[in-house]
Amino acid sequence: MCHMDNMLSPASPPSHEDWAGLDRRLSRADEDRWLSSRYAPRRERRALTALYLLNYELARVRTAVSEPGLGAIRFQWWRDAIEQIEAGGIQRRHDVVEALGWALQVGTLKPKALHRLIDGHEAAFEAGDRSLEPESLLMAIAAGILTERHGWGPHIQALAPAYAAARRGESKEYGPVIPKVPSVIRPALAHARLRRAYISGRLPGRMARRISVLRAMLSGRV
Repeated sequence: MCHMDNMLSPASPPSHEDWAGLDRRLSRADEDRWLSSRYAPRRERRALTALYLLNYELARVRTAVSEPGLGAIRFQWWRDAIEQIEAGGIQRRHDVVEALGWALQVGTLKPKALHRLIDGHEAAFEAGDRSLEPESLLMAIAAGILTERHGWGPHIQALAPAYAAARRGESKEYGPVIPKVPSVIRPALAHARLRRAYISGRLPGRMARRISVLRAMLSGRV
């Protein structure tokens, strides 16, 4: 169990066992994105794991608290954690913070992007509107982990909200038909193919999810 009020300094990067534990948590918390991330090289896969677990922690604020003031405290905690990493090291006892610290240190994640992600989730929380959650930004950051130049910004802006709305059960629309995803960024987008199942109203089982993501990886069709 991680305690947000405990402090430590300095901290070492996550061990192999730590990463295995983070992987298991992500597979339970966000199986779609976890499946896609498995196809990334190890360094990038670990950065995706850190990013997606941060996103999970931010998204679940809405289920953990209902008062705006308490939500603001939680979002600020994550801002402070990132700022402390920027200032010279990990100072909070939290395995996701340690994973983020590693990713920021090696340059696969950027502080500015993470702050924007926090801001986006806080805005959605304050408005009580999940459609405002920063899905496009999350997918764009994930693609940027794999390559800085992919030219897919407009497609991501259209695809991510459609996938998220279908996943939440708020839309039966398939959404945009986009070109084949470039192979280099497929581990950041392949899970979007699952919108096909979500709009049908039938939640895909474990094997169906894996087959769908594999097909997206092989074909680039999401």
